[in-house]
Amino acid sequence: MTCSHPTDEYYVPESKPQTDKQDNIILPIKPSPDASNCGTVNPNNDDGKEAREPQPSRSPSTSAPSSLTAVPSNPPKPCLLTLPLELRLEILSYLLVLPTSTPPPSQSFSKHSPPPPPRSLHPAVLRCSKQLHLEALPLLYRHNTFQAHSTLLTALPRLRRAYDPVLSDRLAALIARVHVCVRLDAEPRYGRAEATAQLTGREEVVLEAWQAMWRGSGPDVLRLFEGVRGVRRAKVVGSVGGFEEYARWLERAMMREVGATVEPFFWNAGREYEPSW
Repeated sequence: MTCSHPTDEYYVPESKPQTDKQDNIILPIKPSPDASNCGTVNPNNDDGKEAREPQPSRSPSTSAPSSLTAVPSNPPKPCLLTLPLELRLEILSYLLVLPTSTPPPSQSFSKHSPPPPPRSLHPAVLRCSKQLHLEALPLLYRHNTFQAHSTLLTALPRLRRAYDPVLSDRLAALIARVHVCVRLDAEPRYGRAEATAQLTGREEVVLEAWQAMWRGSGPDVLRLFEGVRGVRRAKVVGSVGGFEEYARWLERAMMREVGATVEPFFWNAGREYEPSW
């Protein structure tokens, strides 16, 4: 588009456009009042077309933030169920697992035992939701040591004497750590087959032997546990004076794999020990 002037004789040629030496951008000259509607003419263009100012390009870094990355105005409040599973199980263990410094179940009411632990169990957390019940139930029954019944062994076990026994067979099957009090000077009401079937495959089995008179009886009752196999940790403690080597042999035998054949224990005379009843 070209611009016409009133008279050619008074027409003064426009000066050359100013140039910014740093940015190398052509700055147009302010048009005359008579040419307000004519636009800006670039004298370097021979065709007389209108020149337009170059528009600065917008870099991606200065673009407006996308709505997908916008921070929500009301983020959800953190709670126990929003934590990672590892942290949630760690918190639940403080509520459902007794510390390792807790006395064994057989000494929970002894006057010579140390004081009770500073914190107690809080099984009420299992009633909060189905998810917490599913996640926390194994902590309560698999990470605590339960006391076996004196005649029924793993039937009707209890966590401590102050707690009620476990009546559900389904929950009793979850118990992995068992503490058995074995009286050496009395005939037991269970046999070898019951002991083998109920204790094989447990994570931990502790046999605590005791008797009314020191060294008044031998390891006859302990022989009922010789068929137990597949125990991850086995201990024979208590009144084992006079047959300590047999107690260590019994521990190793219970920790052998299921179905393994173990050489019988021989006493100093070179013969296998025979029970007196």
